[in-house]
Amino acid sequence: MSGRLTLTWANKDRALVARGTGGYEWVAPDDPRALEVRVLDEVSRHPVGDGPIDDNLLLRGDSLDGLRALARIPEYAERYRGKVKLVYIDPPFNTKQAFEQYDDSLEHSVWLGMMRERLLLIRELLSPDGSVWVHLDDAEVHYAKVLMDELFGRQNFIATVVWEKADSPRNSARHFSTDQDYLLVYGGPSGDWRPNKLARTEDVNAKYTNPDDDPRGPWFGDNLRANKPYSLGRYTVLGPTGRSFEPPPGKFWRISQQSFEALLADNRIWWGAKGEAFPTMKRFLSDVGDMVPRTLWNNLEVGSNRTSSNEMKALFPKVEAFATPKPERLLERIIHIGSNPGDVVLDAFAGSGTTAAVAHKMGRRWVTIEQQESTVDTFTRPRLVKVVDGQDPGGITAAVGWTGGGGFRELRVAQPVYARAPEEYGGGSVVVANLPAGLLERSVAAQLGYALEADGPFVGRRGRSRLAVIDGIVDETVIGDLVAAIADGETATVAATAFTPEAPGLLVERVPGSRVRRIPRDLWPALGVTR
Repeated sequence: MSGRLTLTWANKDRALVARGTGGYEWVAPDDPRALEVRVLDEVSRHPVGDGPIDDNLLLRGDSLDGLRALARIPEYAERYRGKVKLVYIDPPFNTKQAFEQYDDSLEHSVWLGMMRERLLLIRELLSPDGSVWVHLDDAEVHYAKVLMDELFGRQNFIATVVWEKADSPRNSARHFSTDQDYLLVYGGPSGDWRPNKLARTEDVNAKYTNPDDDPRGPWFGDNLRANKPYSLGRYTVLGPTGRSFEPPPGKFWRISQQSFEALLADNRIWWGAKGEAFPTMKRFLSDVGDMVPRTLWNNLEVGSNRTSSNEMKALFPKVEAFATPKPERLLERIIHIGSNPGDVVLDAFAGSGTTAAVAHKMGRRWVTIEQQESTVDTFTRPRLVKVVDGQDPGGITAAVGWTGGGGFRELRVAQPVYARAPEEYGGGSVVVANLPAGLLERSVAAQLGYALEADGPFVGRRGRSRLAVIDGIVDETVIGDLVAAIADGETATVAATAFTPEAPGLLVERVPGSRVRRIPRDLWPALGVTR
């Protein structure tokens, strides 16, 4: 045993999949629903047209399927796997409530399983120097902390940010008026994540004054005493009126006498207005930089639940408000701290689309995923259209000078291609009947990690390996046709729903290094995925 601390729950050794009708189901780890890489179909793009468009994606579908597609389908994995700089997710809090847009009441082990499946894929997508922020409340945050320690490494835990979400007490509360949410922040595996600092505010700068009219400008009197022992920190100094000063017993100066004299010569020591106060060191406003982020964020700085509610009412005055939006200023701070212009920001629980909207206004690339079609139709997509068209005057628009521009593609997770056969038929995986044209080929290519490339009988390429997908029987004639089409130095993977007994041997004999796979039985081991 390694001795590593882990969190255990019922069915942790099983896989969890979303039901098409809502809710979740525990299944065997080898169930095709837990392994299938679902392909993505383009639904629309905004602005409409065939011209170049920004690398921004709105995905319709379950977050697990969307994340898996981003991590495994070659055309998306090339852009996103290990390259997402900031992940912010605002998952269901599991508060045992039912909201208009989603049900926030899951059995505890189901919630943990749901989160684990998605965090594992987020870990694949996160850049080594990126960060992941998980927004929760008291219902599950402590369990999520242990889960994330297990998945991301306790050494990569950065901080727990406390957001003051309420701007007034709730006197109807049974015990306490809960005023805060939490953001668990973890860095990527490199350990090199560093936050961008925050701009100084007028309130922070208010303590800098200039009582002696120093030409270097406002300053703050910094304490020169230290509690820890310092071998050069015991000496006596004389003030301008002749009064002597030394640290109290058990305390020390935190600089040497030589350094003190140098500061005194540079007029950086302040003795008070009358010259008799204990000396402090002038720290000039012009010498200090931006601020390291703190972990307590009050609503005056980043907005409250009331702020976000008003933002949504302004955007969608004629529809029932989205239940749990977040204020744009909150996301602005997160995105500023965790990314730079041009970086990729990912939100796997899009909701009303705040993360993508703010990321777009701040010049980041973004990917956002939402399961509920009604939420996408009513809030997410219309909101992002408004942002692109410069028709969203609220939130951080004025602060960042946003006037519109860019665009996005809208994709939908395609239907499943594989299903679990009934136990009376032996279980295992089967291909779903009556699939749309081309879907089987695209699915197999995604499942085996081949980039789509139509060329004669082949539909995909991975290096020097070519992929052929045959919905039918592969026999000697089919093998001959494939061998005739392959170039010197290339190999072939032939995925077929059926093949004659001699077909695999014939292919290997004529093109060494090639292989025949049965669809779908031989697709799953090829993944090599450790769950």
